[in-house]
Amino acid sequence: MSQNPAETFGILKTIWRKNEAGVWTIHDLQEIKLKPRKGFTKDYFKIDNEVILMTQRPGPIINNFFTTFGTTEFLVRQSIVPIVAWNDGDKEIRFIGTGFFISASGLLITAAHVIRDPIDENYTSIIKIDKNAQKFDKLRFGVILPNNLAAKNAPFELHPETREAESFMCPFEWTYHWGKEVESPLLYKKSEFRFDLDIAICKVREHPLIGPYQPLNIGLHNLKLGALAVAIGYPEMQNFKFGTNGYQQPELVVSIGSVTTIHPDNVTEKKNATPGPNFEFNAKILGKMSGSPILVGGGLLTKGVVSRSWQDENYASGCLIAPMMDLPLIDDKSLLDLIRDGKDGITQVQNPSRH
Repeated sequence: MSQNPAETFGILKTIWRKNEAGVWTIHDLQEIKLKPRKGFTKDYFKIDNEVILMTQRPGPIINNFFTTFGTTEFLVRQSIVPIVAWNDGDKEIRFIGTGFFISASGLLITAAHVIRDPIDENYTSIIKIDKNAQKFDKLRFGVILPNNLAAKNAPFELHPETREAESFMCPFEWTYHWGKEVESPLLYKKSEFRFDLDIAICKVREHPLIGPYQPLNIGLHNLKLGALAVAIGYPEMQNFKFGTNGYQQPELVVSIGSVTTIHPDNVTEKKNATPGPNFEFNAKILGKMSGSPILVGGGLLTKGVVSRSWQDENYASGCLIAPMMDLPLIDDKSLLDLIRDGKDGITQVQNPSRH
């Protein structure tokens, strides 16, 4: 049975810091309630802002003080971010999708097709490095994080950019996704990249003025039919020029539905067009929300990544995160290996909600 959207939906957010030994550790955690702004429905809405304190003891993380409080939108935007791309020499930055942090060190998840879209649109080309590695010719990726408006009038010394910036651009170091290049038997057709699953893992470069990135929680826990499925992303963000001129702060949209179908073995069964293990849910998802997190049940865990949607219909699909957590990444380490290592600041959820 499907669950009806609640009047509010909560996300369990953590605040990370490095301890005296230089190890990532959770400083505090807090549930953030997402309420519909006036004029929106409870299943598709922009967020009604409140001022929230994420911790009652900011002292040990005073160097990251401005991540510990702010409006609802600001705090969620620390974790769920717009993904942008540009070529060297471009005057405009392109918004290509949504992503979300999964580690304090800067690991981020988005849809693999978001990363490949610039190739399909002839915005860039690929240079082959070796059998399993390629690079984009002159193309750069990054995410945009908001600055806390309270920094502008802070009564203590700050780096000038921390005080004045509206947002921070954080470039990628690398991206990784799974699939293979398939040559066409027709000489006039280009080769096609076929995804094994529509998930990409990206590494965002550390930013000295931001400190730890603030991740959402992921885990290996099962998905159930009828569970609440909540996607949060940026369907309305537009391209913008380099610099502050022409840049408009993006707004998040929350879209709520429920899980209608699960395809755990879609690699072999191919029950739908979404590559890899996936599920379908009945929420309104616009195109620019590709790569958005799908939080399931009580908001504790992110279990999916928005992959496909049908415009103006409450019907979308999301790739499951759990099946890819043991797949090899850079240096052949998987996300599960990185969680066990404890060096990247990825939340280990021991007692998940039963939703």
